[in-house]
Amino acid sequence: MEILTILGSPHDPAVSTILAHQLVKGARAAANCVTIFDAGHHPLAPVMMDADNHLLPGDAATEKLLDQMVAADLIVFATPMFYYGMSSQMKAVIDHMGERDPQLHGEKQAILVASAPHNDFDPLKSEFKAIFDHLGWKFAGQVLAGKGTTPKHLKFYPDLAYELGQSLK
Repeated sequence: MEILTILGSPHDPAVSTILAHQLVKGARAAANCVTIFDAGHHPLAPVMMDADNHLLPGDAATEKLLDQMVAADLIVFATPMFYYGMSSQMKAVIDHMGERDPQLHGEKQAILVASAPHNDFDPLKSEFKAIFDHLGWKFAGQVLAGKGTTPKHLKFYPDLAYELGQSLK
């Protein structure tokens, strides 16, 4: 299976990134091919529109990421939760997906990995559910680390992430 993991945290170390790397480790142990794009440390520029209100293509890095998204069977979105939504770095990725909307529709799967200083993930889950539903993607799982703002708060979450990754076939 071709898996693309998109990291959306600017933090270092980042809880969502640590969990995503555990998921990747499990996915690779299950013989999946995994590519990682770190939007948290290499953010995409915001989307731009032309005079007719059409999305303008992004730079070479953005177009490469979109190509990888189209080719992937499963996409992992790993983000901290900021003000009850995804990071701005992840939001830029999502916004650029509009450039390839027709090609992204179809039989893909998606996973959400997130961390927050609280346990209320409902707004973030709703946001991603709307995106996945729009694209016709199957929701393949989640790891939501509540009250996990630093690596010392991770508890059992890395094991859950690894097991989810290992279950992907």
